[in-house]
Amino acid sequence: MKENIKLGYEIKTGKVISINPSHLIVTGITQLSGKTTTLEALIKRSRLKAVIFKTKIGEKSFTEGIETAPFFRDRSDYEFVKSLIEAYAKEKLFLEKGTLMRLCKGSASLIEIKKRVDEELASGKLRGLKEEIHTRLQHYLENLIPQIQYANLSKTLDIREGINIMNLERFSEEAQSLIIQSVADEVLKTMKGVIIVIPEAWKFLPQKYNNPCKRVVESFIRQGATNQNFVWIDSQDMAGVDKIPLKQISTWILGYQSERNEVKHTLDQISLPKKLKPTEEEIMTLKKGHFFLSCYEGVYSVYVQPSWLNDEDAIKIAKGKLDVDKIEVPDNLTPYSRPIQEREQSKVEIRFDDSKIRKDLIGLRTDFFNKIQELQNFEQKLAEQVYNLKSQTHEINEDELISKILQKIPTFNNTSIDKDSIIKEVLMRVPKSMGNVVYEVAPVEKIKKDFLEEAKQKILSDISTLSNNAKRTLKYLESRNVGCSVAEICIKGFMYKDGGGGYSKIVNDSMKELSGILVGEKQTNGKCFGRLRDRIKQLLEVQEAKPEEIEQVYNHILMDMLK
Repeated sequence: MKENIKLGYEIKTGKVISINPSHLIVTGITQLSGKTTTLEALIKRSRLKAVIFKTKIGEKSFTEGIETAPFFRDRSDYEFVKSLIEAYAKEKLFLEKGTLMRLCKGSASLIEIKKRVDEELASGKLRGLKEEIHTRLQHYLENLIPQIQYANLSKTLDIREGINIMNLERFSEEAQSLIIQSVADEVLKTMKGVIIVIPEAWKFLPQKYNNPCKRVVESFIRQGATNQNFVWIDSQDMAGVDKIPLKQISTWILGYQSERNEVKHTLDQISLPKKLKPTEEEIMTLKKGHFFLSCYEGVYSVYVQPSWLNDEDAIKIAKGKLDVDKIEVPDNLTPYSRPIQEREQSKVEIRFDDSKIRKDLIGLRTDFFNKIQELQNFEQKLAEQVYNLKSQTHEINEDELISKILQKIPTFNNTSIDKDSIIKEVLMRVPKSMGNVVYEVAPVEKIKKDFLEEAKQKILSDISTLSNNAKRTLKYLESRNVGCSVAEICIKGFMYKDGGGGYSKIVNDSMKELSGILVGEKQTNGKCFGRLRDRIKQLLEVQEAKPEEIEQVYNHILMDMLK
């Protein structure tokens, strides 16, 4: 490997600009700044091995290189499983942490963790919050594990010289995160002289929630350079990217931006006094391939030389003597292909566009698991209906019924009554159910049942109108079951950094929604309470609802809010 890597030529002077091998980030608007061309040129001139991840269907970047099989190594440690679930749920775990630690301890795989969750739920010993937590974990794992099981992933990481392209188009975002995490971890522990290019940094290194990639990328940045292993980040902007890995990066290649806030973020990363920094207009008028380089050696305005462009034309563009828009990419670039070994074995390489097949497979897989979910929902509804039917039926005594009817028959002089015919007619009108004799519900009972059902639907309808913030507030209050301050709800319920300012307004607005449908209350002392169970009792008890019916409605609403 060279001591430095040629980046391109300084604007106006045409001076050669090079960078030291290091962790770096390239930013700029996609297709308008030239990020991919920059990374491709640097990889080729670095003479290092590189792993590129294609994550978007139809993505046209990095057409040169060797395609390598997606690699994954199963893990079941707490930190990994926690980050995986948080990436899927798009929110941080709070109540589930302790339970998840216990389930992960001593487990060998995600499947084993799922088995433990299923067994504890099937035991019937879980109640209340514990049952809710296990149900949530079961739902997450049921959706995540199939993505791994049916992906046909390689258990060995085969990286060749040059650019290695790992096509992840057909995988979900969660599965893509797992593969990138596994590759980075394997390279860090077993290889030397490898560049890992992290695409879509806002997705795989998000600031607001966890992702399996975050921890391993942080370790990679801290430890990888010792073995000439580097992380190169490709990001359209920096707003949604986690700042912990960014703090460790010394080389910033900053391209064209059009949004004012992102322009300010770009200027903040240029290590010059404020008076010497470029203006906002300069950032917003950068041409394709033109970047500001901010590194340990200084700050430069650079035209990045593509790998296919000769030195003479690159210098002309840097000096402004040749328009970059008039430069056309040659159409004779070698497209990426399968490894050379495989081509030699097959002799004849047959290539075709299988993107449609991949899309169809994704659709079929998604439809399959949606159907399973529908069946599970139907099974749950059927169980509820059976329970309701059982609660509406009552065993009776035929002899007692006949005796009471005969007592009501008036006695007439000189009139013969065929009692046997009457008894036979009565018995014919008594409905049968599951071998037991039952009686039909009286009109008054039917009216009560109708009002009871309307009350249930009223509560469900009111809850469905709540905003996501109001539902989250209600879930937190119901889980705490005590009075909570607005600050506590902000910090512990919404995971905000403090409980003041705009954060408290979110909670106060949520409490107004909850108070409006009588499922929440904010008292004069500032304490907030969840009143969902009280509201259900208020509407259902008047129709003589049983305690188990009230609890059933309460649990049903909580589960509905967890979806």
